[in-house]
Amino acid sequence: MQFKHPEILYALFLLIIPILVHLFQLQRFQKTPFTNVQFLKKIELKTRKSAHLKKYLILVTRILIFTFLIFAFSQPYLSNINASKNIETTIYLDNSLSMQSKGEKGELLKSSAQQIIENLNSKNTFFNLVTNNQEFINIETSTLKNTLINIDYYPNSLKLSNVLLKLNSINNNKTNNSHETILISDFQDYTPESKVAFTNVNNNFHVIKLKPKHTNNIFVDTVSIVSNSSTQITINAELKSTKNISENVPVSLYSEAKLIGKTTSIFKKSNKCNVQFTINNTRNFNGKITIYDDGLEFDNDFYFSISKSQKINVLSIGKPSAYLAKIYTKNEFNYTNYSIQNLNYNSIQNQHIIFLNELKNIPIELSTSLVNFFSNGGDLVLIPSENTNLKSYNSFLQKLKLGNFQPKVNSEHLITSINFKHPVNANVFEKKVSNFQYPKSAFFYPINIKNSSPIISFDNRQPFIVSAKYKLSSFYCVASPLNKTVTNFSQTALIVPILYNMVKNSYKIGQLFYTIQPKNEIALNVKLKKDQILKIDNGFQEFIPLQQNSQNQVIVQLHEQILKSGLYHIKNNEETIKTVAFNYNKNESYLDNLEIADLEKNNSQISVYNSISAIFKKIDVENKINWLFKWFLTFSVLFLLIEMLIIKYFKI
Repeated sequence: MQFKHPEILYALFLLIIPILVHLFQLQRFQKTPFTNVQFLKKIELKTRKSAHLKKYLILVTRILIFTFLIFAFSQPYLSNINASKNIETTIYLDNSLSMQSKGEKGELLKSSAQQIIENLNSKNTFFNLVTNNQEFINIETSTLKNTLINIDYYPNSLKLSNVLLKLNSINNNKTNNSHETILISDFQDYTPESKVAFTNVNNNFHVIKLKPKHTNNIFVDTVSIVSNSSTQITINAELKSTKNISENVPVSLYSEAKLIGKTTSIFKKSNKCNVQFTINNTRNFNGKITIYDDGLEFDNDFYFSISKSQKINVLSIGKPSAYLAKIYTKNEFNYTNYSIQNLNYNSIQNQHIIFLNELKNIPIELSTSLVNFFSNGGDLVLIPSENTNLKSYNSFLQKLKLGNFQPKVNSEHLITSINFKHPVNANVFEKKVSNFQYPKSAFFYPINIKNSSPIISFDNRQPFIVSAKYKLSSFYCVASPLNKTVTNFSQTALIVPILYNMVKNSYKIGQLFYTIQPKNEIALNVKLKKDQILKIDNGFQEFIPLQQNSQNQVIVQLHEQILKSGLYHIKNNEETIKTVAFNYNKNESYLDNLEIADLEKNNSQISVYNSISAIFKKIDVENKINWLFKWFLTFSVLFLLIEMLIIKYFKI
């Protein structure tokens, strides 16, 4: 038995007062002489005994009256919890896209929300509702019901470890509350860390795993271009299934809302297949691949956008180079080469990437312009000369805050090591190559560039070409001249993909689609005036994103502003300068789940249930308070009646 106000029990010490009153008669009796009373002695003895018994009975009843009355005011109760604490229930309801799966009563998210509403019976309990994107703290039952009615899916799911941290943080910040935590999810995103996360819970967790009726799902995983000619583009759509199946799935291709092609994908006892469409390469193409599947709905559509290719501006300052001219052809690049004497400094800010090709010195005027170009997002490639003025070079590198060149090393070395993980080498090699015809260099300048990453290296582990990323810009540096008298690197097959990807990576264009995630960046080949801003519109939603301007491009930064898949138009005033496609993360399409049946064995604070109603019933039983003050009041009144009866009917 517990007491809501145990301090009132100190009043029990006051019960000594009636005891003192009954045991010590303070009244003084005066003797009066009276004759011939001997015959009354027997009656007097009996009367005294009756009077003492009556007094003791009255004493006991009064003590019991006050005792039960004091206990009643201290509000006794029977319960597993402390009644002085507030009962607070925290509910995590997973609203990730995988909760679109159909259960026995419809979509898992919607049916779960409805079942919670049906089981909310406690009027005095405060609730916290946590979803993947929102937190509702200290809300009452009516507010919780309205919130659950309007709950919607969120494309960015949370890791289970982050969910548990968030729930523990909410509960630990409130010390005078009795906490109950309910976890409702399909536990779709299973990673090895999930079980570890559950070992650290420090509150009562009631867990329910929602199970879909069907665990197979077919979806469009990705879209890519397999061939691109001047007249046609062939698109490949890769379809996946969560299980090996033998099934034909209809696939449609749309341009905006217009149907332009249909085909059928054929799964042959596998979980993957491909379909292809051919479109005209004459204009921008804003497309959508649609399949028909009874599983999850959100991944049946896949959006993509193909923009007409735009040329990249490449400027080479210094010696004319035949290999650069051959790599940067007119159909993809605007390549120009100028000596320092013929250079138009006003053209520097219009470039995407600039090569400093075997300059002996870097003049102060050129250095100032290049520093401004680099700080505004332009890329630089530095190729030294045979007679490099290190003082001039290092002065330029110090202005860029990059590093320095070391004195020349006049010894021949082979170029033997390729960094296959570097972005410049991505998708160049089908497999790692360790045995190839090594190019060589007669001498080199040791490179000391901050935060650099080697692209290829010498046999002594000194880098031959390095890169460094600084904010919006990239800096590339070669350790020796690339002319034939110094190195035969320009005559090997390696030079073409490396220099080609350097320039291609200087500006990201032509990306078919983006994945919806908390942060996205889009590079746009556009030059804005100072008072111009870009906005994004999809016909239903319009907003102004964060944007960073450089000389020839704008970087648009998105922070959870796009939450629905589709085609979005980036506009300058009312002119659409680019259409981009966004798709949901395909991790939510896989229906592999965490097995949670053994969680109860590993942690006594975790209880696993089969239904939402069972959770609420268990919580109601655990938190039920049986108040006893009515019984104590009843006994107090009862003994008051007994005292009155004793006084009235107990004759002395």
